[in-house]
Amino acid sequence: MAEEKKYTILIGAGGTGGHIFPAIALAKKFKSDGHKVVIVGTGNALEKKIFAQYDIETVFFKNRFKDTSRLKKYLAALTRPDRELRRYVAELSPQLILGMGGYASFDLCKTAFYLQTIEGDFPGNIIMPYVAIHEQNAKAGRANRYIAATQARGIIEGLPGGFDWKTNFLKLSTDDHVFLGNPVRDDILNINRIVRSFPDKSKKPRIFIMGGSQGARSINMIAPKAISLLMADLPVEVMHDSGEKDFEAVNDQYLELGIDAKITRFNPNIEKAYEWADLLISRAGAMTVSEASAIGLPSILIPFPHAMDNHQWFNAQFIAKKGGAEVILDKDLKLEILVKTIKKIFLQEGILSEMAEATYDETFVNATQNIAQFCYKMIEQPPLKDVGDGGLYE
Repeated sequence: MAEEKKYTILIGAGGTGGHIFPAIALAKKFKSDGHKVVIVGTGNALEKKIFAQYDIETVFFKNRFKDTSRLKKYLAALTRPDRELRRYVAELSPQLILGMGGYASFDLCKTAFYLQTIEGDFPGNIIMPYVAIHEQNAKAGRANRYIAATQARGIIEGLPGGFDWKTNFLKLSTDDHVFLGNPVRDDILNINRIVRSFPDKSKKPRIFIMGGSQGARSINMIAPKAISLLMADLPVEVMHDSGEKDFEAVNDQYLELGIDAKITRFNPNIEKAYEWADLLISRAGAMTVSEASAIGLPSILIPFPHAMDNHQWFNAQFIAKKGGAEVILDKDLKLEILVKTIKKIFLQEGILSEMAEATYDETFVNATQNIAQFCYKMIEQPPLKDVGDGGLYE
């Protein structure tokens, strides 16, 4: 039996959890398959805190785009990545560079354009690694849009639609442009979530309200009042993840209203909350939408109104169009609207079960495996082109 090939894989990820956690899931998969994997980040505090929890090799390089003007960011994007990063990539000689979006991903993917590695028996047989990007949102971010147009051969969509323009306008092969979902952590995939039927006077509906690590002020401020109004007609149980900034205010509201709710600043065991809940009330980040889809958790989604290119609204539509979520715009988040929406879900026969069925999407259960297989297949494609001899560095 022929020996399986072992690859060197670099994953660019950093900045926010939405980029970091999918990268970790993929890195763990690549590593378990026997490949050398390194995550390349920018070294901010959040990255270091999260990556330290995993047995995954990581390196950090200076972020050229942080805390600078839009003009300087634009000019930096037109120049070569730092020499130190290019040298590191050249010496590692990866077969795959996978960008997960954001500034860490941007420079790493762009490095491949300047990288020249010698491979094979003959000096001068110089090729570039296969470069792919993974976009978590249904509306692609600026860094990934640039890399898609200039550097990447492979495009992997975590939610569909973010890169339709590239395939449609450039007439690319659909083999290189695929919707494979966002990788979801095993501790979420492994929960045993039971879909309970409502209305049922013998059971209290369980609502998980998630503001996220930074909180969601509009949701945090209105949710306790909405729960209080509900209690007369629909007694419910509540878990509320407020974020650090709003914890005291949210906790005080529940106490003043006499509601026995479990309030957390940041829930480190999000999978337990998902398993417990009948309904999620949340923003519409890509990973929230993907995790709800992987476990069939019905939701009321309130997209963050200031997200770049309004991408959270597009994320929410992925579930809403299938009937798995109710979407309320932040500007429309009024007390009576939220209460009415919750009552509709729990008091109309069969609505919650229908939403759970509509939300569930096996794409996200298999995303990590399918993305890894896509990458292995693409690595083995013939090189895009010979780039000729030349110096590795300036």
